[in-house]
Amino acid sequence: MISAHTTPHERRASLRAMQAVALNPSTSAPSEVPYWILSPGKDLLLFLGITLTTLLPWLATERFNIPAKWVLGAVALVNGPHLISTWTRVYLPRSERFARPFHYWVVPAFALVFAITCYGVGEPGPTLSRSLIFYWASWHFVAQSWGVMRIYQRKHEVQEPLVRLEKALIFLPAFFFVARRVYTGPWVLFGARIFHPTLPAWVPNGLGALCVTLAVLYLFRFRTGSIGAPAYARPAYLGFSALGFAVPFMLIKNGTAAFAAAALWHAAQYMAIVWHYNRRRWHKGVDADAPALSWASQPGRSVAYIGLLALGAVGVYTLVFIVSRFCWSFERWALAAWTGLTLGHYFLDGVIWKFKRYKLTEQLVQA
Repeated sequence: MISAHTTPHERRASLRAMQAVALNPSTSAPSEVPYWILSPGKDLLLFLGITLTTLLPWLATERFNIPAKWVLGAVALVNGPHLISTWTRVYLPRSERFARPFHYWVVPAFALVFAITCYGVGEPGPTLSRSLIFYWASWHFVAQSWGVMRIYQRKHEVQEPLVRLEKALIFLPAFFFVARRVYTGPWVLFGARIFHPTLPAWVPNGLGALCVTLAVLYLFRFRTGSIGAPAYARPAYLGFSALGFAVPFMLIKNGTAAFAAAALWHAAQYMAIVWHYNRRRWHKGVDADAPALSWASQPGRSVAYIGLLALGAVGVYTLVFIVSRFCWSFERWALAAWTGLTLGHYFLDGVIWKFKRYKLTEQLVQA
């Protein structure tokens, strides 16, 4: 309040504060600031709790002795729509389809040819392709975890150096669990060995010690109240992210089942992210640039959106099955095609979220 007893400096400061409130009404009610990507319940289900799905392949293989290839086949029911989610960003909108020919067509086509060639020529082709997908997938998964954390940080207006500390607590635990897997083995993925360095014990041990040290520092900041409200959202996400790497790289011994576990968590979370992006992108209504996608992305049409992804996946699987009738076995051809499409997805996903014209702050950070 401005009164006759306030100093000129105090009056100017008060006026600036009132103008800020007028320009940004959310500052007048901090408790109403949208801290969640969707809502507390949906975030817990789609971005945090979804990590618990990694326990399903663990239970299937370690407790019920279900063959790992069956587990991988079941995960493919989710992984296929997850690949189609990327395609909704680049191939369904007409204006986007040929906007970047090298990124959208040349590199994915090269990845597919590379994978098919590796499986066609024999060793060391399969080992090379599986080694590439193991290490690239590990990076791809942790990069997605960091992307979700960045959305929360922007919503919460987190400042440095807390941003760097939380980034370290996303990447370093993932590196620790991957390094531990590389150190202990097994080094088999989809029935073939992968190339791996011979790590000294101090590498995983040192990474583990660093993770524990930073976690203690972070918990201290949490106790002092310097994390920011809601204090439990980002720490909880850090814990779930670490769990997402701990289960496949530490608990699950079979390499194929371990990959399936990480891929299941990643795919489900990724579909939720892209679904929210598409809803935000076409929130004004059906767009002639992408009529089917924009229609399915409207509120209240979640079933239609899931159906669109499933239809795309069925189309790809059907094509793979038809081609397998003329060359190789279905299992060999399916693995080659899946590897190529997945490598292409890793590349596409690594670049499309970085294009500034998508205005991700507007598309994903707003409630």
